[in-house]
Amino acid sequence: MQLQQGQKLQLQQLSLQQELSIEVDIQASFNIDLSCFGLDANQKLSDEAFMVFYNQPVTPDGAVRWQAQPKQTFHFQLNLVNLNQIQRFSICAAIDDPHATMKQIQGGTINIKNPSGQILASFTIQPQIFHQEKAIMLADVYFKDVWRLGIVAQGFNGGLAALVEHFGGEVAQDEATPSTITQPVSTPTPPISQPTTTNPSGLNLNKIQLEKTGQSHHINLNKNNHEYLKIEAIWVDNGDGRSDNDDLDLRVGFMLQHQNTMGYVWCPSQQGALESYPYIQHQGDITGASIAQPGKETVLVHPDIAKKLGGKVALVFSVYSAVSNGVVSIASLQPKMRMQYGDQLVECVFNASVSAKAKSRFVYTYVIGVAIIDEQGITLQHSGMTSGRFSEDTPRIIWKKDGTVDIKVDGKPMFK
Repeated sequence: MQLQQGQKLQLQQLSLQQELSIEVDIQASFNIDLSCFGLDANQKLSDEAFMVFYNQPVTPDGAVRWQAQPKQTFHFQLNLVNLNQIQRFSICAAIDDPHATMKQIQGGTINIKNPSGQILASFTIQPQIFHQEKAIMLADVYFKDVWRLGIVAQGFNGGLAALVEHFGGEVAQDEATPSTITQPVSTPTPPISQPTTTNPSGLNLNKIQLEKTGQSHHINLNKNNHEYLKIEAIWVDNGDGRSDNDDLDLRVGFMLQHQNTMGYVWCPSQQGALESYPYIQHQGDITGASIAQPGKETVLVHPDIAKKLGGKVALVFSVYSAVSNGVVSIASLQPKMRMQYGDQLVECVFNASVSAKAKSRFVYTYVIGVAIIDEQGITLQHSGMTSGRFSEDTPRIIWKKDGTVDIKVDGKPMFK
């Protein structure tokens, strides 16, 4: 059966009951990402776990599964048994190219298949039906007395962000224009609190806690103290009862003033060194956490790093929740960073009101803090920035003429 745009029919008219496959093949010279939104009775994405795409290929109950095929073919298995709040599946396509539109595709097809793989119906995707759309709703499988199929083939100029908003999801403002994300590091501002704590060795630590964007604290470097700077990223179990999704990875990006090339330290690929370049060293990968035993990754920095590198240096500290670690929100892991030098301890703590976007399971990177180090001291500032939704980009440092830095989360992705 050849389907037409706007056509709707009952699944039983195609001799389908509770299982079917929808195969999409779009030919284009640019990348196209496909996804399936599981919507409630109000046609809203009430649970992000029911958005299925390449980074989250299956719903929690296994009702929807995604599988890639050659030549940009995407295969969705829609098992319509045992569904509760989900009333509609909307299969969508979004262009991963800022300069392309759906009108520029060569063409494509949507094939409706039974569990045996037999094609029961098809729709031909023709570029002339589109204009400036960057994202389109291709087809719906929905419940209205019985399960039905609808061919939509309509979309939005705004791309994936417009799709997510259309379905009631939250979209980070920086997702569409990551190049505009900036976080200035400027004059230190008073910290929230200055309690004193004691570490297990008995050393009295003067602890400063930063929890708002832009708050900073300056530490003077003691030329008679040759201890390394110790930076720790700490997080806890998210409480979901699983042991395979509590892993964060601490990454450090660094750049010397008057240069435009960044270096990175992360484990295990680029662990760094302390007595040679880059004078930063990651102390090892930690892959789990619990309430009783929080996860903690540590980076050491040589106190003379500015002198050894030949000038003022900026460092950006971020944690990354890899999809392979289990798709969870960074907020659920409550990350914080500690920087210790001698008896000085500065904490950058997670603040949900500052980093509300980190509550999404589709935000993978959280920038804990930024440090500027010269031969006299260190200025550490709380950040709270996040990557855009679905973005694997890393934080990037930009030195300004006044000696401060901007941070943009649009750097090259990197994986351990």
